[in-house]
Amino acid sequence: MKCLFLFISITLMLSGCQSNYGTSQPVPYANWESNSVISNGIRIHYWRTGGRGKPVIIMAHGITDYGLSWASLAGKLQDDYDIIMYDARGHGFSEKPDGPYTLDANVKDLVGLIEVLKIEKPILMGHSMGGCTVAALGADYPDLPAAIIMEDPVFPESLEYLNEDILPDWKAMVEADRRTDKQELMKIARTIRHKGLSDFEYDHWAESKLLVSPNVIDIVRGESFGDPIKIYPKIKAPTLILKADADKESRQEHLKVAELLPNGKLVHIDGTSHLVRKDKPVETERQIRNFLNGLN
Repeated sequence: MKCLFLFISITLMLSGCQSNYGTSQPVPYANWESNSVISNGIRIHYWRTGGRGKPVIIMAHGITDYGLSWASLAGKLQDDYDIIMYDARGHGFSEKPDGPYTLDANVKDLVGLIEVLKIEKPILMGHSMGGCTVAALGADYPDLPAAIIMEDPVFPESLEYLNEDILPDWKAMVEADRRTDKQELMKIARTIRHKGLSDFEYDHWAESKLLVSPNVIDIVRGESFGDPIKIYPKIKAPTLILKADADKESRQEHLKVAELLPNGKLVHIDGTSHLVRKDKPVETERQIRNFLNGLN
């Protein structure tokens, strides 16, 4: 995530006309349900693949992404699971209040979504900020999830710089992205931010940047994304952490943190960046399926 801020000046230079995506409405996608609920006092939008009798997986995206950022993985898992991909507050097609944007608010939004949809024992999967959200939910509501999967969640070494010092620059980049034409955003992603992905992934990535409120960056205030050292020991549900590639010393530190989980494990995926599932989709799916099959 540190490299994110190296791209701010380039993004500002490529900014074009003000987009109108902030007021757009979701369109039908892949025959998936598109709907909203009131949760924790705000409107939360979600897509759902559906399917009676299937185990439910709820997917929580990373900061500045949105529900359809999970579309590729959801498409591969939908025959076996009923998948819900929701837009976190301030993101996608969900409501964008002035605040609060905190880990606690994100957890309460997700708990409310689960309660309104009357889902019992969902599998919770989260990337980055979403991984921190499902972990904190697992700690605060230990009997709620059937299992938890985190894709490259924030670890202690990242908390050192994920604080209010970076807030102005990060917000400025989010605001610049919102003023940039979608095709230009896709070009930025292809050439600078996330090389080597498919046009399908770039399309959803760009749309999510046009739909997000800059206020979501306020999460770096206060408790920020939460401290795994305090959170992980409280998680009772079986837990899988899929971590980005790292050097030997960092891997050892990551494994020490994962040992705090009462019933969990951590797997590093070779050759991946922060976008683990998009860098290595086949291996990511294999690890997820092996973990979920082991729950039966």
